[in-house]
Amino acid sequence: MKIASIATHTIAASIDKPLLFGIGAFSTFTATLVEVRTDDDHVGIGEAIARRAPEVVTTVVDKLLAPVLVGRDARDVEGLWDEMFGLLRRWGHSRGFVFEAISGIDIALHDLLARAAGLPLFKFLGGHGRAAVKCYASSVYFAGFDEMAAEAAAQVAKGHTAVKVKIGRSDALGGLRADVESVRAVRQAVGPHVDIMLDANGAYDAATTIRAARQLEPLDITWLEEPVPPDDVSGYELIRRNTAIPLAAGESEFGVFGFRDLIERRAIDVLQPEIARVGGFTGARRVAALAHAYNLAYAPHTGFSGGVAHLASLHLAAAAPNFMTYEYFYAPNALRDIFVQPFPEPDRGMLAVPEGPGLGFDLNWELIRQYEVKR
Repeated sequence: MKIASIATHTIAASIDKPLLFGIGAFSTFTATLVEVRTDDDHVGIGEAIARRAPEVVTTVVDKLLAPVLVGRDARDVEGLWDEMFGLLRRWGHSRGFVFEAISGIDIALHDLLARAAGLPLFKFLGGHGRAAVKCYASSVYFAGFDEMAAEAAAQVAKGHTAVKVKIGRSDALGGLRADVESVRAVRQAVGPHVDIMLDANGAYDAATTIRAARQLEPLDITWLEEPVPPDDVSGYELIRRNTAIPLAAGESEFGVFGFRDLIERRAIDVLQPEIARVGGFTGARRVAALAHAYNLAYAPHTGFSGGVAHLASLHLAAAAPNFMTYEYFYAPNALRDIFVQPFPEPDRGMLAVPEGPGLGFDLNWELIRQYEVKR
């Protein structure tokens, strides 16, 4: 089962109404799909995160990693992962675009091997084998307080038992006071029995986060996500010592080494690996082992990724130890719905995992061609 070729497809799609949150306005989804084919005609599909300049990730796959892997045995997944990572690690490139490219290839290799074995990926991984996973509705973005409250209540009316709400407003949008008021409105709208997760997308500093947390603690918040920028580990430590609200982070981290300091310094409570950035299934499972060793919760992130990453994260959630919940992204995202089959929809806070081989779904190549970015 030798790797014969590795191809990339960069796709993009815009939405009519931009999503407004702590980083700014977001209006265009992008992703780089990775297609791995073997000499015996097995095929697997992966996805690399490509938030900005997807051409960079594509170039890393095409020019740097593919030449190393073509001709190699596709079954040697972890060894190939270590070799890809080792290419530039000691040259200072152990994060960023290189790691995202590795993630896309690793997901594709796992999809390929699971399809060849005739097993759904979550069974192929030999993990916990959950047929359905707990999920939360993500996300309620910035708007008027009444509008945010109504949107959260609508998600609960659909059967969701947990909702994520964006905070981290700029001073021009009302800052911390508006954040707290919006969360109070959401809590009143959804009642006392619904979990509320908050996500600041790194918009606060430590002092502001502590001020916010002390006002939000009476509202029974399930977690506070990315309150400060991802590289402010000392800030996470300070916040965690000064609030009872659990801290969540990890969507911006790369591999087990990116999580290591956060975990060893007991800076967070909930690990949120993004499978298309953390190193694919290999990287995500290594992080899951750390979560298990340190008795931390594990909640795979999806967000603005495309459908392949969403689906891969769902299989990861079904297999991982210390699993807490999966992010079900309900906002419009054309790149999530790029399969022949419709993406699974939650039922009373649970999401069924596809039972077909590999990722379980097949790409709709007509849609891929429609969204593909011409080089």
